[in-house]
Amino acid sequence: MRRITMRDFHWLGKPRTYKKDHQMVSLEVAGQTCLPSGPLLLAVSDEYFRCEATVSIPKKGGFAGMCIYHLDSCYAAAGLASDALEVQTCISGFTNRSSFVISAEAETAIWTVKRDAQGLALGYRFAQEEEIRWVSDIHLPGCELSISFGPYFTNAGEATYTASMHALRYTKQEA
Repeated sequence: MRRITMRDFHWLGKPRTYKKDHQMVSLEVAGQTCLPSGPLLLAVSDEYFRCEATVSIPKKGGFAGMCIYHLDSCYAAAGLASDALEVQTCISGFTNRSSFVISAEAETAIWTVKRDAQGLALGYRFAQEEEIRWVSDIHLPGCELSISFGPYFTNAGEATYTASMHALRYTKQEA
């Protein structure tokens, strides 16, 4: 089993500043950043796996969550803001974005990416919860052999905000 650590994650996008060590990542997310050009940390896997990461929840205007990626024209993402849940997909450059009003009073959410024989799934839970709220089952073209995945951060507002990710756990699953 190959162990994925913070060193395995690589940036796509251009955050203003960021700090990465073996325990956590923090960054400033500039205003008017969105997927696929917003800050996105990616790892690659060809295994069946389950990955959990604790990601900060931005205030209104920004979203932070997890993204499954094949190309910049083929991805799926789900993220939280303090007042909404966003699900975004892009296939062949055509984007679909849905936003749902919720109240997330926590400062962080534990996001889960699952890849198994049934496909890909994204979900989250809060620290005091045990049950995962599965947001989406995903079938992306090109992801049959391997996928890129990781946390993403967007900001529809003008002011920058500070985001973070920590408590990363990657577990290989048997076929």
